[in-house]
Amino acid sequence: MALTSIFYDGPVTESDRAANRAGAADYGVYGTNDFKVTAHPSIPYAVLVKAGRAHGHGVTDEAEIDQVVNCPSLASGTRWDLIVIRRNWQPELGGPSVLVPLTAGAEAVIPASRKIGPGVEDDQPIGFVRWQGGTSAPVEFIDMRTWAGNGGLFARSTKVLGYLAKVGTEVVINGVTWNYRLGTNDTPGWTSTAPLVAPIALAAGYRAFGGGYDPSLHTERMEFGRVFTEGAIGTTATSINVDKARFRYKLGDLAAGHRPPFQKILKPPASPQLGDVTVYVYPDGVMEWECTQTAVLPQGGANGFFIGLDGFSWPAA
Repeated sequence: MALTSIFYDGPVTESDRAANRAGAADYGVYGTNDFKVTAHPSIPYAVLVKAGRAHGHGVTDEAEIDQVVNCPSLASGTRWDLIVIRRNWQPELGGPSVLVPLTAGAEAVIPASRKIGPGVEDDQPIGFVRWQGGTSAPVEFIDMRTWAGNGGLFARSTKVLGYLAKVGTEVVINGVTWNYRLGTNDTPGWTSTAPLVAPIALAAGYRAFGGGYDPSLHTERMEFGRVFTEGAIGTTATSINVDKARFRYKLGDLAAGHRPPFQKILKPPASPQLGDVTVYVYPDGVMEWECTQTAVLPQGGANGFFIGLDGFSWPAA
């Protein structure tokens, strides 16, 4: 049974309008399983698109039963196909919408063959499917559907960002909020609430402390413009000789965009044998440290050299 499409040419009832979600966002599906792409249990090189409703650019489509979509066979290698809902407003067709597989290639990238033309002919991505040569059943899926609600969009994969790029779009994906905004010189792009992680480039003689502690010594820049540090620093040498008479030792360098606008003074936890330890962070990204005791400390272990950097914070320059 073909799709039933409303809001092309032809009559529309008040019930149709009451149930219509087209206009809430460019694209979407209504329910959790609506138009979900799954494996077909018996037909080779075919997938099932689950029954339900979907909307795009003013048109609502309904599948009363699961729909079969046949994909080309594959003798060898790997191929991704993108399953789309194709809508056609042209007078000679004017709907109903149809389900079409588009060949994407070796990677799950929205292909150039996808039609983009609301009001003329337009494709709504709903799912990637991966085929392996010699295997007639799909081996992997990527959900490309979106759900439009009162507060914005929800999706399961960041792949959807490839077709949602319109200024003002906001979508939540795996707990992270993505926004398509105007940036420098009014250039549009995606920003997110996910932290931007950058490693601290340690100076010679230092490494992550290890021993079950955070192995990744880094900074995280959050969306609200603050930088947080994580990790514990140890030494690469068998032992380290520290002289309190020396003013400051260089620890490393911070990545651009993670540096403070002004010098910061930190009082981190450190090996007790070092006495009072102070870490200095400069606007050029350089990190230095000093202590109040002279000591020779071994590498690692309970009595070894360490400086902890968990939880320090400053505004990004």
